[in-house]
Amino acid sequence: MDPDEKFARQLQAEFDAENKAAEALEQQDAKFAQSIASKFHEMSETDDDDEEEEEEQEEEEEASSRSGGAGQVLQCGNTATQASKNYSEASPSCHKDECTPGTAGPPKKRLKESVPVGTSQKISSSKLPFPARLSASEPFNFFLNKTFSIKETQEDPLALVFPDLLNPQLGELVESAQLNFMVDLEFLMENYKAGQAHTKPLLVMYGEMEGDPKAHSSVVCNKVKISFQYGTHHTKIMLFQYKTGCRVVVHTANLVPDDWYEKTQGYWVSPVFPELENGRESLLDGESPTRFKRDLVDYLLAYKVPDLTRWANLVKKYDFSNCNAVFVGSVPGYHRGESKDRWGHMKVRRVMKQHASSWKSSLPILFQCSSIGSLGKDARSWMSGELGMSLTGVPGVCASAPMVNLVYPSEDDICNSSQGWMGGSCLPYNSATHEKQPWLMQHLHLWRSDKRHRTKAMPHIKCYTRVNMNCSAAQFFLLTSANLSKAAWGTLQIQNSQLFIRSYEAGVLLLPKFVNDNTEFELGSPSSPSCLSLPYDVPLRPYPDGATPWFMNTRKKRSDIFGRTYP
Repeated sequence: MDPDEKFARQLQAEFDAENKAAEALEQQDAKFAQSIASKFHEMSETDDDDEEEEEEQEEEEEASSRSGGAGQVLQCGNTATQASKNYSEASPSCHKDECTPGTAGPPKKRLKESVPVGTSQKISSSKLPFPARLSASEPFNFFLNKTFSIKETQEDPLALVFPDLLNPQLGELVESAQLNFMVDLEFLMENYKAGQAHTKPLLVMYGEMEGDPKAHSSVVCNKVKISFQYGTHHTKIMLFQYKTGCRVVVHTANLVPDDWYEKTQGYWVSPVFPELENGRESLLDGESPTRFKRDLVDYLLAYKVPDLTRWANLVKKYDFSNCNAVFVGSVPGYHRGESKDRWGHMKVRRVMKQHASSWKSSLPILFQCSSIGSLGKDARSWMSGELGMSLTGVPGVCASAPMVNLVYPSEDDICNSSQGWMGGSCLPYNSATHEKQPWLMQHLHLWRSDKRHRTKAMPHIKCYTRVNMNCSAAQFFLLTSANLSKAAWGTLQIQNSQLFIRSYEAGVLLLPKFVNDNTEFELGSPSSPSCLSLPYDVPLRPYPDGATPWFMNTRKKRSDIFGRTYP
């Protein structure tokens, strides 16, 4: 064997070994997400209608003697310390051997976003520094993530990677907080290191975690315990305190690799809110017309945890007057009186009635989610008759519930995705639940995102909107962690006098009145800063004859695009 051939074979062997290791890592990440999802993720999604009906009367009878409230929180890990190391002015760099767009699975090393300095700000270029793209994204400030197996998503100016959010050019970080459901601590800290933020104090509020908090002296980890069966701490929020202000990120991604590398996620990234003048720390000072500051503070206080109470007091110090989003949170408990309209879908109903423009009742509401709960005997039972009504914006009593069109991947969508069957690891809809609500089939639509090159990147994003007949404008846009479930949004009880919520959730509602002083959002491409770019294509495509929704719990008789069977 000549030296050239020997060398070529050696390179091929190394290449095969690296590919095998990358595939193993991808499957490990996806299986972790799937194992957690099947046990915890949106547990209400496996809740039976019969069980709910049997428990409902008992819950309503008990409700009169129970106060609404949040779950308990258990602390683990170490006390956060003030780090002495300052940020470097240099931004994280991305080397060719670290970033592998256009190949299946995550890269061998974590992505570090390239951020060139001194480039002019144009939304049309995806190669601009993230701070420039963030500024150009106003007034929507809405991003998706870059997926590694789809090269075109790397060129989307409204797409980001985790280290973008920790870019030192966004501000000199003092400390931060991550509120999330599933957390891979090593993955989280690798990204903090890529953003030069790993020595800064970090609070992690989580539902499920992998990793050892004791290995990170700057990190405090608190597990949120939920008091109600089928409830989860499903919120995804980032809080950043800088020397010059604070920033809030509301998003849909768990802090695990698979969610960031291959699934489609959504992120609302706020501007920096400066400190109030003269040392003021009032809840009323620096409030926006959307009441974002007050609602965020109320949400953080609802945990009744010292660490988040301290963050609530920090938020009070900042001026949110230029915030154009409405904060929409869900907090576990039985909510009555004024509290009933403060959380879940009733919060959306109140805001929509007050501030949304009136649209024709014949126009459907568009739901898009990654999981579906037990919804009742028909659409009017809850999906359209309760949640749908809250999203109409119609004042007073509406004679008929709105039509709802639901975007949720079919089995074929998953089979042909960038991960094959593994693409369904974050979509824990159950066949047993579906059998009890066959009426849902007439509302189901395929996941299609050709305009943003994400048809093969399965959605973990959740969003709700309404578009006009020619799909050129939207009435509102709601990005949230809340899937289509009663546990997430709440269900009305006792002659509609109370709202029962099982889970923590968080989202932002964008309304034309606050965003562009108009009655609607013009829809367009990511390169049009004045337009809202939806994560999926409109008009929607209904399920074709014979199509079935993706069920995580059923065996698939055929192979996916990689030749793999499931499970």
